[in-house]
Amino acid sequence: MSLFEKSSIRDAKYLLDEDSGQNVLHVDSPHALTQAVGYAKFLAQPFERVLLRGQARLYDTLSPTLYRGIKKAGAQNNRHVSLNKVLELFRSTCNVFSKFPDYSHEPLLQHYGIHTTWIDVVDNVWVALWFASHEAFAAGKNKEFLHFDKRKIMEDSYCYIILLSANDDRRGKPRRGMLLSKKTELIDLRVTVPSIFLRPHSQHGMLFRARGTQDGRIIDYSSSIIGVIRFNLINAFNWLGAGSMVGIRSLFPPPYFDTGYGLLLSVPHSNFSIGSIHHVGA
Repeated sequence: MSLFEKSSIRDAKYLLDEDSGQNVLHVDSPHALTQAVGYAKFLAQPFERVLLRGQARLYDTLSPTLYRGIKKAGAQNNRHVSLNKVLELFRSTCNVFSKFPDYSHEPLLQHYGIHTTWIDVVDNVWVALWFASHEAFAAGKNKEFLHFDKRKIMEDSYCYIILLSANDDRRGKPRRGMLLSKKTELIDLRVTVPSIFLRPHSQHGMLFRARGTQDGRIIDYSSSIIGVIRFNLINAFNWLGAGSMVGIRSLFPPPYFDTGYGLLLSVPHSNFSIGSIHHVGA
């Protein structure tokens, strides 16, 4: 049974999303949105965390950027090799990487544009709202220049917030800023990475991934989805408002303020098959 199938929330209705064929909870007020997220968190187990991911549409799968477009283990292994080389390049070039845990290096690079095994999530509703209601446009030979803009309001324009479950089985030595279980991993970059890397702190940035098996890492993380909330795009804009804290310049601070971002941009990275450090126009 779906998380929201038996829920009773004012200004909300459980229904079938026509575009994706998936069941969603459609909400028509900010109170219903807040209550729906709270409902999921209230039902969570003692060491379970409910994370949010804002999206403009729903997909059949939920794959990290490193695994998109592949199905075979051989292709997966080749991308792991490329990613490890890129990780070593940034570690050897940026001395600051030695100042924070190595398990947060890959998630940090994911947050700035490198394709990795992690996906971006948040625990903040308004940040999820922002990413669900905006879209990115890439330019440049290697799609390294990124521009964000508000989505255009069309008839039946929807936004989605996917709810994901991460757990901690409390086994092994605790890792600062990390939840770890047999099935999932979650890293809070606000805890594991210094705020000279300002973007993850501005975006309440957290990273999630499903754990692998003996045959390799899982390519599709959709089994960790516990529910989907849908709302109209025009409502998303009304609920967000126009404050400076929800502007592109605030969520994607330029290198003048985000000095860690400036350091990443200075690394002579050239393996664009697994992405690049994005230049974000703000």
